[in-house]
Amino acid sequence: MVDHIVSVDPGNGGTNAVMARPSGTFKSVYFPSVRASATGDSLGLGPQFELEYDYVDWYGHRYITGDDVLRVTRRHLERHTGVNRYGNELHQFLTAVALSQLGIKSGDVDLTLFAPPGLYNEARQRIIARFTENDGRVSIHLKGERKPREWRYETVTVWPEGLGAAACFILDDDGTMIKSEVLNGETVILDMGAYTLDALKMYNGSFNPEELEHATFENGGVITHVLEPILRTVKKMGDDFAVMTADDIDRVMRLGLVSEDFTLTSAGVEVDIAPLVTKQRERYAEWIANNIVDGVFSGLRGIKNVILVGGGATLVEDYMIGWYDDKVLNRKKHASTRRIHPVDFNAVGGLRLALMRQKA
Repeated sequence: MVDHIVSVDPGNGGTNAVMARPSGTFKSVYFPSVRASATGDSLGLGPQFELEYDYVDWYGHRYITGDDVLRVTRRHLERHTGVNRYGNELHQFLTAVALSQLGIKSGDVDLTLFAPPGLYNEARQRIIARFTENDGRVSIHLKGERKPREWRYETVTVWPEGLGAAACFILDDDGTMIKSEVLNGETVILDMGAYTLDALKMYNGSFNPEELEHATFENGGVITHVLEPILRTVKKMGDDFAVMTADDIDRVMRLGLVSEDFTLTSAGVEVDIAPLVTKQRERYAEWIANNIVDGVFSGLRGIKNVILVGGGATLVEDYMIGWYDDKVLNRKKHASTRRIHPVDFNAVGGLRLALMRQKA
């Protein structure tokens, strides 16, 4: 038996991870998929007069990650959004940070990861090979801890993005199959990430391998269709907003979707970007409807259900439900999904698939 069962979705925009607990529940973490070099130097003035932040040491280099990057430094921001990112050093780093934030310090790990359907066959082999180098052993040292955390990836499983979301509708929290007809017939999964949109069709719960290579739409994600248009408008509001980045817009949107406060602040000047968010998320929903739903899937004729996944799902789901009615599965109306945020669908589904495999 492994010590930890973990599912991680280190996407272009954010990293989501979930871990099974002995109680049958799961623990989850999320942070933006960005890092920056750090020194960790201190003036010794204490928290009252000196900015405090966390960092990690990773194979001879020190980094700050996630939202701390914008808070501490805007220099040397690093992310990788190309097709070669799967299995690379940054992919491994984001996964290790996620596991450390979940509380893992040692032991053997059953790890589930994901790759875009259009790249799946190639990326799967590369991810498994890279994550199991050095017998799958990993070391990462967190600020303030006496020694590094070290664990081993005993098993690495890679699924196509989108499959995890489908699994959430047919598996419960402990990986037991639910009696459900949700995936009977043809189901379309729209996974809206930061840079890409994956559009998959399932037949009675199974993917058609022949369609996987045509399933990923580059520049179809939230950054191109929502964050960058808002950023262009914000930069025209004055010189103090010229330093803003898409990461700043993303952070305000993430917080605003929970608190309904979309205030962006720069140099003490506040701007409410809620009207811009509303405008661009409607435009994004229209683009998906025109180009994907109508252009690829014939306006959902012959399609039984649509599952919306990813960070873009919360931005467009009210429009999509209004336009396509019951064909869009409402996650809040299903017992197995009502507690899951769309951005966590893949990670949670991957965990449930891993638990099902452990039982078998």
